[in-house]
Amino acid sequence: MFIEWKDENFSLGIPTIDTQHRELITITNQLHSIVDKENQQKEAIRILKRLYAYTSYHFTSEEALQKEYGYPALNGHIAIHRSFKGKIKEELEGVRDKLNYPLAPIQDFLVEWILKHIKGEDVKYADYFKEKGIKPETHFSISEDKRSNILDQWEHQQLELEIKGIDDQHKELIYILQQTNDLQHTSGSRKTIYIPVIIKKLFYYSQFHFSYEEEHMAKNGFPELKDHMILHKGFIDKVRHFATEYGQGFTELTDEIIVFLKDWTIGHILREDRKYKDYLIDKSLNR
Repeated sequence: MFIEWKDENFSLGIPTIDTQHRELITITNQLHSIVDKENQQKEAIRILKRLYAYTSYHFTSEEALQKEYGYPALNGHIAIHRSFKGKIKEELEGVRDKLNYPLAPIQDFLVEWILKHIKGEDVKYADYFKEKGIKPETHFSISEDKRSNILDQWEHQQLELEIKGIDDQHKELIYILQQTNDLQHTSGSRKTIYIPVIIKKLFYYSQFHFSYEEEHMAKNGFPELKDHMILHKGFIDKVRHFATEYGQGFTELTDEIIVFLKDWTIGHILREDRKYKDYLIDKSLNR
């Protein structure tokens, strides 16, 4: 079943969460598009990996929002999220292990779960916010003024690749990095609460973005794809290592770490991703 987003059916009135729900539906629809194809194992694996990463990113954001405003059913909501992630992982392993693994039951499950969850469990916490007169905005969200300033810097540094989906995802990564920087200048208690959240968001969103970008490159025959993937893996491993070190109390959110995250991301876009843009331009000119 293909899901068509309609605000009147799905919107919670929380812009950040609504945007993430739209992306979840988009990925689910991608699986729908290959259900009846033959030899779809590799594509199905890519889609399910991307779904798992983005789901993890979204759940991290949603749970932090509920925790911020004292939603009383938070623990139950977390348990539901955990079960769903486990199901995606289980189905991903099934697709990996068996050729022609049936995709229709997976897609039917995803559609039913997402629609039921948004209209059921998610509406409950949105209604809770309304009843309490809360206009949700997480502590680590980006204000419109700051978002506008980031976009000015984006244009100044000429980070635009003119590749629609990739550019949008790069901007989201920059926003997350800005949130990391902002937390460096807040109180110790705020750091303790929100740094793990931001690290998880960066980790999962990077995985989601890299999966999308690598598939884009593969479809266009980018000859440097393997080297590009190695760079992606190195960044993911670095963030994972930092998360482990921070979680075990061996490190703090230092300026050095923030500079690394920012410099790697900006440098990667300006150098490595621009190679892909140049390749696409050359390819179009030589047709």
